[in-house]
Amino acid sequence: MRMIPLLFAAFLTLLSCTKQEEPKEKKISVFAVHINTIAQQENISFAEAAIKVREMGYTGADVYPYQEAQIPILDSLGFGHSCAIVHINYLGAEHVDSIDANNPRGFFRAGWGDLEKAAISFVKRHDYPHLMLVPNTLPQNATEEDAETIRRHVSEFATRCQAEGIDLVVESFDNEASLCYVDIGNFTFAGEDPVVAFETLKDRVRHVHLKDRASLEDMTPVPAGTGCSKIETVIQKMMELGYDGWYTVEIFGSKQMLNDLQTAYQNTATFME
Repeated sequence: MRMIPLLFAAFLTLLSCTKQEEPKEKKISVFAVHINTIAQQENISFAEAAIKVREMGYTGADVYPYQEAQIPILDSLGFGHSCAIVHINYLGAEHVDSIDANNPRGFFRAGWGDLEKAAISFVKRHDYPHLMLVPNTLPQNATEEDAETIRRHVSEFATRCQAEGIDLVVESFDNEASLCYVDIGNFTFAGEDPVVAFETLKDRVRHVHLKDRASLEDMTPVPAGTGCSKIETVIQKMMELGYDGWYTVEIFGSKQMLNDLQTAYQNTATFME
């Protein structure tokens, strides 16, 4: 299901200004939840894990609102506020065919209206340059009316964010049940060429997630630059275009997050030279 026009409305909102001083180092960021993963895997505190990640060279962090208590730690280490992310289920908790109901990232912590309000407040409190919305996937028994409901909410939220001076961007799941599957992200997973996607979307990109895949036959996430997703080519094209935003490394599911983040940073930094 390709629903490009309405979803693109989210990309066309005006960029907001951020009061936070931008780091002078390369703008390579990391999911804050990846730092949590390191803490769990290495049996250390979040702060200790964050120090290790900062020492690798990462200068920013993408953060979910439920991680707000960790922001002072990230700030103290010099992590920039690269992006805020919120997941919202616009169809209600009964539509959970392809979503883990125990996922803490926002789906079931409140109704969609409350989540929108909380996300806007979070972005303003911490001066994030962007708010990334990840809308829920469609359940197996979804109707066209369900799909239209999600599209309408996304479009209305984009308008609301624009009125608040917030730049809203939209990301798809790497899941065929995503409403915007093959339209705005996870291109390798969707069987699309990331370079071709770049040419289509290059004037509307506000934030970049670097998720690499082991091979076209094996969609296992791997450190950026070690798989088949043409990360180096995309970064070079983004830089030629004049993109000066963040590149956030994404390796959900890594069993050795500390090593994988180190590899991903080294590759990404090299590609940016």
